[in-house]
Amino acid sequence: MPQEVYEKYSAQVLEETVPRAARFLNAIGAVPVIRTMMLQVGMTDEEVGEGGKLITACWSQLPSQRPEADTDEARSQREAVAELDQWDEPNFRRFSATLRRHHPSAGAYVFYNLQPGTGGEAVAAVGTFLKRIDALEKGSDPQREASKKDDKRAVELLAKRGLDKKERARLASLVELAMKPTVALPDSDAHVTERESARVAALTALKDWYEEWAEAARSIIKKRSYLIRMGLASRKVRKKDGG
Repeated sequence: MPQEVYEKYSAQVLEETVPRAARFLNAIGAVPVIRTMMLQVGMTDEEVGEGGKLITACWSQLPSQRPEADTDEARSQREAVAELDQWDEPNFRRFSATLRRHHPSAGAYVFYNLQPGTGGEAVAAVGTFLKRIDALEKGSDPQREASKKDDKRAVELLAKRGLDKKERARLASLVELAMKPTVALPDSDAHVTERESARVAALTALKDWYEEWAEAARSIIKKRSYLIRMGLASRKVRKKDGG
């Protein structure tokens, strides 16, 4: 639940109010002396009843369950980026070494200003790599008209080394998946926020009631056992004797 929803009290304080108020009311109802003393500071049956109604209202306002802030498409996209991120560095090194030895001109063309990257940079690098391999295979770059035959042989050699058409198609699909837009989350925040606001209002009303009557109780009740039963004091922890 967004922190900004809680304007008067913190989220933790509000969530702790229901059990504290319930314990407070239970003690008043169970111990006649406490009930009598609270009546002396103005806690009538009507005031007790109000506290019970406020607690019930809070019970009826359960915390809203937000939809998972993710989609299958987004997860698939992240997986594609991660796979390309793992693929580019080792494979760029080995394919670059192969081309440098057997087809240096093609290697210089494919790896011109091309380095492995991370995340989106890896996606862009692999996409560029595949486009340049396609250009070598098809002979579609006018600047390499004179080396078409050698370029084609370079692509055939890379296929023997593992970069065949099937692998290139797989990588291309990963690049496409990593680049395409994903589905937006359902527009349910307005409904969730409305429910959250109702719950915060109920908890705040109970907290205001509790604070008023807790202070009234402290002003008149001095017996520590009564305050402990009402949740307004803690039992003292005895220190163990040393030695």
